[in-house]
Amino acid sequence: MKSKTSVPDAATKRPGRPTVDRREEILEAAQRLYESIGFEKTTIGDVARDLGMSPANLYRSFPNRQALDEAIAGRILSTIGDEAWAAARAESNAALALEALSRAVLKETQHLLFSDQKMHHLCAVAAREMWPVVTAYLDGLRGAVRHVIMEGQRSGAFRKVDPEETADTICAALTQVWHPHMIEAFAGEDLMQTSDRICQLLVSGLNNKMI
Repeated sequence: MKSKTSVPDAATKRPGRPTVDRREEILEAAQRLYESIGFEKTTIGDVARDLGMSPANLYRSFPNRQALDEAIAGRILSTIGDEAWAAARAESNAALALEALSRAVLKETQHLLFSDQKMHHLCAVAAREMWPVVTAYLDGLRGAVRHVIMEGQRSGAFRKVDPEETADTICAALTQVWHPHMIEAFAGEDLMQTSDRICQLLVSGLNNKMI
């Protein structure tokens, strides 16, 4: 008599894996606590208690505290990056798109600096230690600028230059209105106007002048 083949129950829980992916729920709770008491004062136990779960279950979604901190920093920085890309794609005029992109980065960074200082501290640590999420964020900004350059070239408004190198140069030139330390240093100035002036100067060097 043949023995019956054992068929695994689809609902059987696999050891070491949560039955429900709670990553987003954990991130929401952790960010809420970080904003309230600061990320350095918040413990894994605090986050777990807020969600009514054990620290062991939390570690199933995030292997260590660093992974959780990086995920939250990445969420915050991605908000700035998303606004930059939205501005880059919304305007068909490349010169105006660059101005809008720069203004978007400046506005979101100012909000983080002056309205959400506890989360700014987390991002400052991430930037100082060059966490991978910071590298990804900077690459995203360069990508948005590169997109504007290539669209300007495609329309004939910008002359032919290396988009990658030019994007690097433009991002460096916009440091005064993008870098948090510079924004704080020049907080008393009209940085939106400064941003526009820098972009106009950069565009003047990119314009496809007809001789």
